[in-house]
Amino acid sequence: MKVVLESSSLFFKDYTGIPFYILNLHRALLNNADVDPIMGFRLKKKFKGKSEQQKELLKNNHAWYFGNFLWPSQKIDVAHSLHTPFLNLKGSLKVATVHDLAVHLPEFEKFDFATPYFKEKRFKLFEEFTKKADALITVSEATKKDFLRFFDFPEDKIHAVPLAPSQFSVQESTGDSKALLKKYDLTDNGYFLFVGGVSLRKNTFNLVKGYFASKTKEDIKLVITGKIQDTYEKEVREYIAANHLENRVIITNYLNKNDLQALYKHARAFLFPTFYEGFGIPILEAMHHGLPVLTSTTGAAPETSGGHAVLVDPFDPESIGNGIDQLDSVDRNQVEAAKKYAEGHSWERAAKMTVDIYKKYL
Repeated sequence: MKVVLESSSLFFKDYTGIPFYILNLHRALLNNADVDPIMGFRLKKKFKGKSEQQKELLKNNHAWYFGNFLWPSQKIDVAHSLHTPFLNLKGSLKVATVHDLAVHLPEFEKFDFATPYFKEKRFKLFEEFTKKADALITVSEATKKDFLRFFDFPEDKIHAVPLAPSQFSVQESTGDSKALLKKYDLTDNGYFLFVGGVSLRKNTFNLVKGYFASKTKEDIKLVITGKIQDTYEKEVREYIAANHLENRVIITNYLNKNDLQALYKHARAFLFPTFYEGFGIPILEAMHHGLPVLTSTTGAAPETSGGHAVLVDPFDPESIGNGIDQLDSVDRNQVEAAKKYAEGHSWERAAKMTVDIYKKYL
């Protein structure tokens, strides 16, 4: 079965979120005997393969497309749009993945997660899915439910395919870990970890407020790592300074895989009270590393955590603070059960479920 995966979003700067999904699904499909996947890239001037990132991507088996035309020309059984744009190849089964609908949910309108232009563009993309796709894949049942709130599409043709955590290497340099902890003045088991950066949608401000409201702030530090939204960072840092938390809250920028793994390994617990997740891969990553997890009651977080996390109201810092204080009561048996649950998620499983959907409609 020849499958082209619309992969233009891989040219994003950081390999998080949707690019992470595309890369891992492609790798897993390469190991599935039932499919022959290639990456499809929209033909645009900026895709010239000049950067090192682009050159590395273009080492994969790939094709270019413009409108309905694919080059080099070949018979394609399935055209799978993994994000945007929609790949509308004639004569092929057309499948599209929906990741989340946060920007369209009325309960989040006041937060302005996106510009009106972005919202309109994304809405039109989803409308195109409903008109041209033969089947849809969502990354969670919660996202499927949200999609059906806004768009008319046969429910039995929308299939939830759970994602999986990063494939961290089991090998780790003790020296590198010690250097990283020293760099940020951290100790083993002496900090909470949040992976999501500083941004409105990731609810970083309420996280810091919740941490300040907790009883553990004097003993356990808070490490916030990930992409920093400049317009939002000032507000967060002003709150940190006003409450004398400069030595308690550590904000790093985007970290490489090895450094992130080290932070997971030595953390006391994982905090992830974001406003909305279409899935929430960091939840599984933390469980995989044996960390107690705190996450939100909203979006797909309760589904992804599978009953193995402390759930809090992300809109209420006091709820977050109380949840943080509950983490010390999570025992080893609960942590091990969560780890086993997380290990049940794999990209091989996601690939198999995806291929089964292709077969269902061919």
